[in-house]
Amino acid sequence: MKNKGFSFIKVFSLVVGLVAAIFIFLYVIDEMSFDKFYSNAKNMYRVMTNNRYPDGRIETYPATSALLKDAMRAEIPELDKVALLSMETDVLIRYEKNSFKEQGLYADSSLFSIFSFRLLKGNRGTRLLDNTSIVISEKLAKKLFGGSDPVGKSVEVDQTHEFTVTGIFADVPQNSSLQFDLVLPFDLFVKENPWTQNWKAGGTQTVVTLKPGASLSNANAKIAGMIKKNCADCTTSAFLFPFTSQRLYNEFENGKTVGGRIEQLQLFSVVAIIILIIACINFMNLATAQSTTRGREIGVRKIVGARRSTLITDFIFESLLLSFIGLLVALIAVQLLLPVFNGITGKSVRLDFTDPIFVTGILVITVICGLLAGCYPAFLLSSFKPIVALKGDASASLSGSAFRKALVVVQFVTSIILITGSIVIYKQIRFISNKNLGFKKENVIVISRNDNLGKNYTAFKNDLLQIPSVKNIGFGGSNIFTVPIVTTDPVWPGKPVNSSITFKIFRCDERFIPTMGIELVAGRNFSGVNNQDSASYIINKKAMEVMGLTPGNAIGSDLEMWNGKGKIVGLTNDFNNDNLRRGIEPLIFLYSRNIGSNYFIGIDGNMPVNTTLASIEKTFKKYSPAYPFEYSFLDEVFAREYRTETIIGKLSLIFTTIAVLISCLGLFGLAAYSAAKRTKEIGVRKVLGASVSNVVALLSADFTKLVVIAFVIGAPVAYIIMHRWLQDFAYRTDISLWIFIAAGLLAVLIALATISFQAIKAAMANPVRSLRTE
Repeated sequence: MKNKGFSFIKVFSLVVGLVAAIFIFLYVIDEMSFDKFYSNAKNMYRVMTNNRYPDGRIETYPATSALLKDAMRAEIPELDKVALLSMETDVLIRYEKNSFKEQGLYADSSLFSIFSFRLLKGNRGTRLLDNTSIVISEKLAKKLFGGSDPVGKSVEVDQTHEFTVTGIFADVPQNSSLQFDLVLPFDLFVKENPWTQNWKAGGTQTVVTLKPGASLSNANAKIAGMIKKNCADCTTSAFLFPFTSQRLYNEFENGKTVGGRIEQLQLFSVVAIIILIIACINFMNLATAQSTTRGREIGVRKIVGARRSTLITDFIFESLLLSFIGLLVALIAVQLLLPVFNGITGKSVRLDFTDPIFVTGILVITVICGLLAGCYPAFLLSSFKPIVALKGDASASLSGSAFRKALVVVQFVTSIILITGSIVIYKQIRFISNKNLGFKKENVIVISRNDNLGKNYTAFKNDLLQIPSVKNIGFGGSNIFTVPIVTTDPVWPGKPVNSSITFKIFRCDERFIPTMGIELVAGRNFSGVNNQDSASYIINKKAMEVMGLTPGNAIGSDLEMWNGKGKIVGLTNDFNNDNLRRGIEPLIFLYSRNIGSNYFIGIDGNMPVNTTLASIEKTFKKYSPAYPFEYSFLDEVFAREYRTETIIGKLSLIFTTIAVLISCLGLFGLAAYSAAKRTKEIGVRKVLGASVSNVVALLSADFTKLVVIAFVIGAPVAYIIMHRWLQDFAYRTDISLWIFIAAGLLAVLIALATISFQAIKAAMANPVRSLRTE
C-alpha cells in the first residue's frame, strides 16, 4: 500500500462523512427556518389553549374562540396587533371557464399586517380584506387569469359567492406553517359558522404581536384567566406561544411543551457527528500507521533544526488542507445527489452559498474535522526521536497501536448500533404497514364531499353502484385513521360527575361501516330509513368498557349526545381510530349523510383501476361539473400518516450504510498496513509450511477480535436506544434476539470481507521475495 492509497482512503472517508453531514445540516437548517422569514418573526405569538379536565389532565391545542380577539384587545395593553383566521380549508374558485380547488384561509384585515407576506399588488389597508374582497397568490393568479391583471375582476367561490380580487401576494414559502393560495374575509366565515361566536368554540386561530418592550410574562398572566372571566363554566385557559417554535416544539404534556420534531433533528445531528467522528478516526488511524514511511522525513527535519511546534503546525495544516479538498469534492457530490435527497425527504433544499448560516456551518464542520483528525497524529508523529527515526525504526517508538485498536472498536460499536437501529426501524415500519387496523384500507377510494354531491347524494350513490367494479360507497365525516373530533360531552346512566373520559366522534351514514369492513359484534347498523336513526348511536368496545357496559346490556342503553337523547343500537369491534403511536380510543358513531368531508368507495381490486376511476369520474362530473375530480387511495392516505417514520427509516438505512462504508475503508487501510508490517513474518511462516488459509486466519484474527468486542459493547447500547424509541408507539414490534445476531454477524462478515483482500494478497505473495525485501 503506497502513500497515495492511504491518502485516498483518508480523503475519501472525509468526503463521505462530509456528504452525510452536509445533507443532515441542510435538513436541520430547513426545519429550523420554518416561520422565521417574517420580518417580525421574533415578536409573533400564537394563542394556544389549555383544556383542563376534572381529573387534572390538560390537553393543549392551537384552536381558540373567535370571541377572544376583542377581549384581548380591550384588556391586554401589551398587545400590538391581533389577527383572527380560520383553519386552512379547501375552496372552489372559478373565473369564467377556469375553476380550481385550492387551499385557503378566512382572515380579518390584520393578517397582512402581522404576516409579512409580500404583496405584489394591492395595499395592506382594510380594503384589502373587506366583505367583498379576495386576495390570491401569484401562482393562483396565473392559473385563473393567465397573463392578465386580476385586480378588480370578480371570481366565484364555492358556487355561492362573488368576490373582487383586491390583491396578489407572493407564493407562500415552503417553510411556512401556514400554506394557502387565497384569503377570504373572516366575516363570511362567522356568518356561515355562527357557532364560532361562543366561548366554548375552538374553530379559529389567533396570532398576535407585542408592543416594543412589552413583557410576555405580563401578557400571559392577563390572558390566562380571560376565558374563565367571560365564561364561568369553561374549562379552558389561553397562553401565548412563540410562533417560530410551533413546528419543532409541538408536543405538550400538562400544558407545557415537552418537545416534538426537535427530537428528530437532534437524532439526525447526533448521527452526523458520529459519522464525522468515524471519518476522523480513519484519518487518525491511517496517519499514525504511516509512521514507518514518514519517520525519516521527521528525523531529517528535526536534525536540520525544525522544532516540534513547527512539525505539529505542518501536520495540522496538511490535515486541514485534505479536509478542504474533501469539502470541495463533497459539495460536488451533494449537488449531484440533491434531487434524490429531496425526493426521499419531500423537501426542496439546495446549496445556498449566499446563506451565512450554511457557509459558516460547513466551514466550521470542515475545520473541526481537520483539527480533530490531525491533532493526534501531529502530536504523536512530531514526538519521534531523530536518531530512531533516521534508523527507519519509527514504528518501534510509536506507542499508539492500542489507541488505534480502541478507535477501530469505537467505529464498529457505532456501526453495530446503527445496523441494529436500521433493522428495528424497518421492522417497526413493516409492523405498522401490515397491522390489522380493524377495517380494510385496500381497494378503497376516497373523494371529498362538496355541496353538489351532498344535495344529490342518493342519486350519486345509486349511479356509482351501477358501475360493475364499485362494490359499495359510504359517507364518512373525517379521516378514519386519526379521527379529529374529541369530546367529553356524552352522557349515560351512571356517568361519574367529574368524568374526564374523552370520546372520538365519527359521523357516517348506513353504508360506511359495511364499506370499511368494520365488524359489528352486537345490535344493528344504521338503517338509513328517513330519520329513524337521528338519535341512534353505535359505539365501539372501548366506549362500552369506559361506560361500564357489557355486550349483554350495551344495546338499548341510553346515551345523550349532540343528536339528542337516544339509544345505543350497535356495538362494533375495536379498530384503530388514531395514530398508532397512541392506543384505540372510545368512539361513538353519529348518523349523518352530509356533515363531514369524505365519500369512501369500495372497489373490486381484480378489475382495471383506470377503467374504474374513469367511470367514477364520469359519475362525479355528472353531479358536480364545476369541481375538479380529485381522489386518493385509502392505503396511500395511511402511508402519508406515517411519512415521518418512513423518512427516518430510509435516512437511517442510508446513514448506516455510510457509517459502515467509512469503517470498512479504515479497516481496509489498517489491514494493508498490518500486512505490510508483517511481511517478513508471513514469509517465514510460509517457508515453514503455513498454508494460505493459515496466514489469512492469522491476519484476520486480531481485527475479528476487535469487531467481537465492539459487538459486546454495542448490542446492549443499541437495545437501550431502540427500546426507548419504540416506547413512543402504542403498537410496536418486538426487539428479537435475531436482530442482534444478524447485526453482529453482518459486522463480522463485512470486516472479514474487508480484511480478506489484503490478507489473501499477503498470504499468496512469494515468500522468497518477501524475505529478500526485508
